[in-house]
Amino acid sequence: MPPYLAGRERQQRRFRRILGELADGVPPGSEIVLYGPRGNGKTVLLAWLEQEVAHHSGVEVIRRTPSELMSPRQLAEEILPHAWWQRCTPSEVTALRMTWRPGRDEPPTARAVLTARIRRAPLVLLLDEAHTLDPETGRALLNASQQVGRELPFLLVLAGTPNLRSHLNRMGVSSWNRAELVRVGRLGDEAAADALRVPFQRAGIPVEPNALRAMAEASQGYPFFVQLLGAGVWRHAGSARRVTRAALEHARVGFEERKGEYYLHRYDELDRLELLPVGLAVARAFRARQVLGDRALKQAIRSGLAERASRTAVARAAETLSDLGFIWRTRARPEWEPGIPSLMDYIREFAPAA
Repeated sequence: MPPYLAGRERQQRRFRRILGELADGVPPGSEIVLYGPRGNGKTVLLAWLEQEVAHHSGVEVIRRTPSELMSPRQLAEEILPHAWWQRCTPSEVTALRMTWRPGRDEPPTARAVLTARIRRAPLVLLLDEAHTLDPETGRALLNASQQVGRELPFLLVLAGTPNLRSHLNRMGVSSWNRAELVRVGRLGDEAAADALRVPFQRAGIPVEPNALRAMAEASQGYPFFVQLLGAGVWRHAGSARRVTRAALEHARVGFEERKGEYYLHRYDELDRLELLPVGLAVARAFRARQVLGDRALKQAIRSGLAERASRTAVARAAETLSDLGFIWRTRARPEWEPGIPSLMDYIREFAPAA
């Protein structure tokens, strides 16, 4: 968790309202899908939500990743684990009409185990990296969530990359489209400044206005960079008990090195997927623009692929770039923005021209 979670106030208010309703036994009505490029704080938001559940007496939370839910059996065992059964008396098990034990026989349906668990207490299930969820397990979970969530206080929250929606579509569960979609992207200027300033302020360390402006600009509002730069400045400003431009310049050296390594990793991803020429063409298309329409993006992708690239190849390349967080749709419009603007500069500088 960052020392101060800035720029997510609207999402936090929404989650607090839902948790209050769950504590009162009110079904939420739909799932919540968090999606956005890597490094924008989806996992942090899930961690905050997990902590927030502790403030609502009687509401329970399970936080997992797809690697722990590789089959419907594992899903059942994670919802009703051995420890849960050990805490139940025989009379409670009979009352729930459940005779299955983890590791024995075929597990009951996801709907049955969710119903049994929720009869004990309202439940929030948080699933990070959901874009890697096993399709069979995902179908079972989504179908059960739709059935149970209409009647009982159960909230399913899925978090993943921009490609998460496509992954859910491939599972063949159309009902997920009624879920509440929450885009998690870069912070605005004011939120980025707050994320950098408030931790110092709480520690009694003043931040000079010009230093704060320069820090916020250098971070680009990208939460991972905000934390990286803030930690570096903290190390240099701690002894002086004041954040100055000089402290920022000292910290910037290490920050730029870490950022370069991060970008090199993204560069290597594109290279490994044989998409460097496409990435370069897209980066050039963004040179003087902050937003690209669908048509302009497809033209850029096509110019980076082999001549006469099929529509399928162009669509597949766009989906991969989105999954990597190189581009994504920040609003409900057929428009695209860079995941991290300065990554485009890096690709334009280092990717070999065709």
